Amino acid sequence: QFLLRESDVGQNRAEASRQALAELNPCVVVEAHTGELSEAFLASFQVVVLTESPLEEQLCVGDFCHARGICFIVADAKGLVGQLFCDFGEHFVIDDPAEGDPVCATVQHISQGNPGVVTCLETEGSHGHLFSDGDLVTFSGVEGMTELNGQEPVSVRVLDAFRLEIGDTSSFSPYRSGGLVSQVRRPLECSHKPLCQALEEPKIEANSEELPRSRSLHAAFQALHAFHREQGRLPRPRAPADTERVLELARSLGTQQDPLDEDIVRAFASVSAGDLCPVAAVVGALAAQEVLK
Repeated sequence: QFLLRESDVGQNRAEASRQALAELNPCVVVEAHTGELSEAFLASFQVVVLTESPLEEQLCVGDFCHARGICFIVADAKGLVGQLFCDFGEHFVIDDPAEGDPVCATVQHISQGNPGVVTCLETEGSHGHLFSDGDLVTFSGVEGMTELNGQEPVSVRVLDAFRLEIGDTSSFSPYRSGGLVSQVRRPLECSHKPLCQALEEPKIEANSEELPRSRSLHAAFQALHAFHREQGRLPRPRAPADTERVLELARSLGTQQDPLDEDIVRAFASVSAGDLCPVAAVVGALAAQEVLK
């Protein structure tokens, strides 16, 4: 823990960290709350992040936040493994749903017809299709067919790498020269599941080779919560009896779509009591980015 000193041992971590944390950015007010996470306290926030939290608390706080439109994040690190869950509510708006800058191309020609066809100039470094079917575009600087300038965004159909259909242009003035066609990105609304539903139907983002491992780790985290409820502690480091009990609990959950990777679960259980700064830093950075969203 980067913000603590040896003299802070025995103190509440939040109170001991607050001063050093506040000095990182004088424009941000940092307060330490050492009471219970009451509904009245939680209701004052836009985003709530839980870490090192029992599953029962995660479910309770997650349901409360979801019902009130408060963004909810669970971030945790156990040994060499990290976990991150996000619930941004049922009506979360993504202002820019695609990565990178919107596409902008120079117009070479626009035909009169139904549909009209826009031909774009090839640009240096361009490869593949500039636009995709259904993209919304606007026009600017067009000479001749000036009706297109400032028009509301229109949907396109891609003919090839540099030609687009844009709808009826038969009544427009003949195209003379110039112009830019620019992609318009509309905000996208998406719905997030609360934690209680996500645990029943876990959606794990991973490639096909990593998927079985990710699902085994997902089961291992649930088994670790069950072990903590049962024993009141985390598994002792490299204690075979504790490791095998976590494995038994993982098997009993029965949520696996793939065979359980028992070696992964054993390795996870044997180091789960440890805290490693590099793992905490990575998970913490990812969680912070989700908070900014």
